[in-house]
Amino acid sequence: MEAAMKFWIGIALLGSGMLAGAPAGAEPAQQARQWCASCHGADGNGPGPAPRLAGQQAGYIAQQLQAFRLGQRVDGGAHAAALAALAREDEVKALAAYFAARRPARPKPAAGGDPALLAAGRKLYAEGNLAVGTPPCFSCHGDRGEGGSAAPGLAGQLPAYLARRMRVSDAPQPDAAMEMQEILKTMSADDIQALLAYLATL
Repeated sequence: MEAAMKFWIGIALLGSGMLAGAPAGAEPAQQARQWCASCHGADGNGPGPAPRLAGQQAGYIAQQLQAFRLGQRVDGGAHAAALAALAREDEVKALAAYFAARRPARPKPAAGGDPALLAAGRKLYAEGNLAVGTPPCFSCHGDRGEGGSAAPGLAGQLPAYLARRMRVSDAPQPDAAMEMQEILKTMSADDIQALLAYLATL
């Protein structure tokens, strides 16, 4: 995570009083307001730069929180206070289920998209490019980007966040993300641009 993002996340944590701590045994909605609202929005539909959590797969949210806890995913310490409060596995699962049940707000697609770029992205999503080892995205992320048991939902996600995540990185990653890193290595910059254009329409 870039230094500037770390700074603004820290300011958000302090400004919201998140470091004060939520009562033990708090309801998931209260936990969301206390620990998550400043970056993700209380209903998971935050404006960015953090990802939207509304409608995301509950198992994926819980998995990522565990990855942050274990240092398998880099976050610049943004989740440290929340994870200290959410010490029990059942609390993490309840919070993940809360966000999964929220209705996602779909970003407005950019006007005047390039039809050829969208078509290329749609083809990659549906068919991949097996000649270079790129599998079809739908096989893990679902026909309409809804996600699956081992992959996050992509529909309705903020385009800028998706662009950041679709970069090859040497930073620590969970095992599932390392698999995605290998897939990204098979894709050209044009492929990624086309895919991002298509994902913005889901």
